[in-house]
Amino acid sequence: MIALLLAPLLAPAPARAAVPLPVAGVLSGGGETTLVVDLSASNGTGRRTVEVTLNGQQERADLVPVMSDGLAVTIVVDASAAGAATLPAWLSAAARFILEAPTSTQAVVIPDRRPATAATGVIRGPSGVVGALTGMRADGDRDTEAALTLARTQFPRVETGHRVVMLYTSAPDAGGARATDLADDFRAAGTILVVVGTAAASGFWSGAAGATGGFFAPASEPVVVPALDQVESTLSNRYLVCFATPPKLPATVAVRIDTGDLTLTGDAVVPAPGDAHGGGPARSTIIGSLLGSAGLAAVLAVAILLIARARRPRPVAGPPALTSVFIGRAAAPQPARGRAAVPREHGTPWS
Repeated sequence: MIALLLAPLLAPAPARAAVPLPVAGVLSGGGETTLVVDLSASNGTGRRTVEVTLNGQQERADLVPVMSDGLAVTIVVDASAAGAATLPAWLSAAARFILEAPTSTQAVVIPDRRPATAATGVIRGPSGVVGALTGMRADGDRDTEAALTLARTQFPRVETGHRVVMLYTSAPDAGGARATDLADDFRAAGTILVVVGTAAASGFWSGAAGATGGFFAPASEPVVVPALDQVESTLSNRYLVCFATPPKLPATVAVRIDTGDLTLTGDAVVPAPGDAHGGGPARSTIIGSLLGSAGLAAVLAVAILLIARARRPRPVAGPPALTSVFIGRAAAPQPARGRAAVPREHGTPWS
């Protein structure tokens, strides 16, 4: 009788069903790959562990929150004359963000106006950032593409995925850049892009930011508080899964994260350099320039002429008959790899 009563208590607990793991972005740089994952489905408060498997072999990996020690943030604020009406809201939003960030956070402030220049050097602690924001005034024209390019070059020694660009803007887009190219550049720089802006800009900015592991938070004018709440809650649930970039790319890795109350699993593809979006920005720019212009006929004519000339006997001496011009887009420089002192939650059994 006693055995029957104790049987339910002694029976092993049923295994938890695995939950799909949302992978928000894949960033690579300096020999390291970082997956930006969303753990908002978990309510567990205990220790979290991660396992990354490549071709059946378990790889060493680290799991760390985005909002943790080692975070480096570049704050870009629309300070143009066209954005003067919303500038006070953006300054308040940026100040709130830096006050809620870890106290060890490094930060740089860049106003979005021509010419794109940083308003500060690297600052640790919120007081210097708030002071720089307080003194910002609206003036001149936007140069969002240049401001974001400058923002990506900050903190070159900070680890992949620990760099975040926070953009506060009323602009509908980045100027001349396409959303896909902008996202490719941020991923190549190992940097997350988060955008707070007017709802009318959501199409462009959702595509650009979402592909980097970041997101777009739509803000209403003049009330921006809901957008700021979204930034805080979303970033607090984003984690970084960091591991050495596989030697052969593209590669598919299997990821398993245990949060105490949930087990989340999923696969992620680490692309080869330039593979994203059909060959990367440089390739798409070249093809688009040729096929999308009236100069295609001229290019074909030149090619036919060169073939005909190649069949003729070459002169004994003389200057070169052809100068080659290469059209394309320079690849963004890879950031130097450094090791920030970041508390990590290691997976098992290799930690």
